[in-house]
Amino acid sequence: MGRRFSLVGPGRVGSSLALALTKRGWRCDTLVTGRSPKSAVRELQNHFPSSRIVQTSLSLGSRFDVLFLTVTDDKIEETACELAKSASFDWERKSVFHVSGFAKVDVLSSLEKLGAAVGAFHPISPFAVRYVPERAEGISYDFLGDVTALAMARRLALALSSRLIVLKSERERQILHIASVIVSNFTVIGSRAAEEMLAGFVDRRDIDRLTHDLLASTLDNLENSDGGKALTGPLARADEEVISNHLKSLANKHTLLQFYRSSSLLGIEMLINEERDPKRRRNLTKIKKLLEG
Repeated sequence: MGRRFSLVGPGRVGSSLALALTKRGWRCDTLVTGRSPKSAVRELQNHFPSSRIVQTSLSLGSRFDVLFLTVTDDKIEETACELAKSASFDWERKSVFHVSGFAKVDVLSSLEKLGAAVGAFHPISPFAVRYVPERAEGISYDFLGDVTALAMARRLALALSSRLIVLKSERERQILHIASVIVSNFTVIGSRAAEEMLAGFVDRRDIDRLTHDLLASTLDNLENSDGGKALTGPLARADEEVISNHLKSLANKHTLLQFYRSSSLLGIEMLINEERDPKRRRNLTKIKKLLEG
């Protein structure tokens, strides 16, 4: 089995994944850009000087062992079908992966019918910009697909110094994707919302420092504490008065109030489930009712 790959759709995920693999000794044969601006193509050429850069899958060629479809979710099946119709080569020695955390594996069925090993090889990492190979290295990937594709996925994960989470069903993939969104996006949303609240009276540099320090200490708590023990502040203290005042302060900010309520409810339920002291458990239950409104 070789170490040559091609990629359709070198956006934020695709460009970073391709760079990470080339750093680890894999050969990027062809990149299919679609109708990208000339400036974007030039930038791609700068990062991949030894690769063929083409506009359509019709020009893909067959010199790859692995093909990544890193197009948007709604284009994966269409791209796979287009390849199945236009690419006149033997698919039986090739593995094809999409990198979506949500699209089903069967969107690649048109290529599977031609003999390709297919699967989802999804990086559990945030890709906010292009050409950041570090985002694709030393992380976790989830996989669902056939046995042959699994063997290749293990090789890819090993090459990227990453962990491979092998899943058994599409339902498991959906749950994992939702969990990933909660950890990543909700952290960003909460942090940005807090920054906006402080913007009127705290210096921008102080806000950045405060946010950074809070996130760093929170991550440390998560790494060193189990369950609700990582929670701090009024929730952890079961401080009904402080939480009540928070709710009053947010009364005119409906969206933030709902975010505060729902997030705090999840935290309270976690604490109640772990609490063994009857008195403290009663206090937590009172706070739960307060948050439920």
